[in-house]
Amino acid sequence: MGKCRRQLALCLWTLVLMLIVGAVAHAQEDEPLVNIMLFETDLREALNEISLQTGVTIIADQTVSGQVTADLQDVPLEKALRMILFTGGLSFRKVDDYYIVGLPDPRNTTFSALVETEIVQLRNVTAQEVTEQLPTFLTSYVRGTPGGNLLTISAPPLELQRIKDLINQMDAPRKTVEIKVLVTEVSRSALKELGNGLLEFSANKGQSVNDSWNAAIGYDGSVLRLETNIWGELLTELRMLEQKQEAEIHADPRVMVADRETAELFIGDLQILTVGEDDSPRIERVEVGVILEVTPTILPDDQILLNLSPEVSHFVSEARPDLVVKRNSVSTTVRLANGQTAVLAGMTMQDYYDLSRKVPILGDIPIIRWLFRNDIKREGDREVLIFVTPVIQ
Repeated sequence: MGKCRRQLALCLWTLVLMLIVGAVAHAQEDEPLVNIMLFETDLREALNEISLQTGVTIIADQTVSGQVTADLQDVPLEKALRMILFTGGLSFRKVDDYYIVGLPDPRNTTFSALVETEIVQLRNVTAQEVTEQLPTFLTSYVRGTPGGNLLTISAPPLELQRIKDLINQMDAPRKTVEIKVLVTEVSRSALKELGNGLLEFSANKGQSVNDSWNAAIGYDGSVLRLETNIWGELLTELRMLEQKQEAEIHADPRVMVADRETAELFIGDLQILTVGEDDSPRIERVEVGVILEVTPTILPDDQILLNLSPEVSHFVSEARPDLVVKRNSVSTTVRLANGQTAVLAGMTMQDYYDLSRKVPILGDIPIIRWLFRNDIKREGDREVLIFVTPVIQ
């Protein structure tokens, strides 16, 4: 029984081998071989010689010109055509049982006969991004609306496949970046008093931290600079300052954004104010707080190029928020390792507070009114610190 099985398997393998050899021989029969020596031969004459030798009709349009030198021995027909045509920028295409040769230029009258057309649907990039990144000599074959996700490709077969391969590489799913943002106000007096001790970090025994963590911090009296990847420790230190009323943490949101895309975060309040004269008041909507635009670009070795554009707005007087709104804005680009933290500082908020509290009637009586009223005035500066940590997902 075992011997019969071995013989049967041997017969099957022999049959498969015969089919493969037959297919190869059939392919060789379909594409004849070219044997010709050319020396500064007119290209049209060379094509005629190849046509006579192989028995295959080759039609050259009006754009075919030039000379060619080549020694072709047992070269398949299509390879021979590629060898003698590529130096002149010419192309060919098989139609039924004959070949058309010409310049694959959209202005050429035979362009439609020389090219194949395919529609490609993009998944992760836009048509404009593809056309901007394709080599210049291939862009004439590609059409698409700038913000759309469909491309129409009309190109010779070889260029068509090359374009599709490039698009597959460009249309790969993009990585996403998690952006952690922490916005806080710290009094100028606290910054001057604490200096670099404001944001000290420590790792206790058993605490889970990045094995390759690093941190650098500096404060020159006006701008605080921080670069670290110990996110949790930073938040803890700021919480302690907040309890002492030396800092105020507005929010610590997180947002996911694709590579090279822009995310916008707004942290603040929407105020509805009545402005104008009493006889013609109008309603104004005013947003005050922090607007942060962030655009991450992922670089090799898990480096991130982070473009940051924060804008800080606030009422100069919280007691009378209808008077003056002050805005500070800045734009910068920093390069960070995955998980490191960058800080933006130097944006100062002027705080002016003037408020009177009094007992009705008694607070307006001369001489004794000071016993029944309390005038509060406060003026100071608060530093706005924005911490941003990008993490590649």
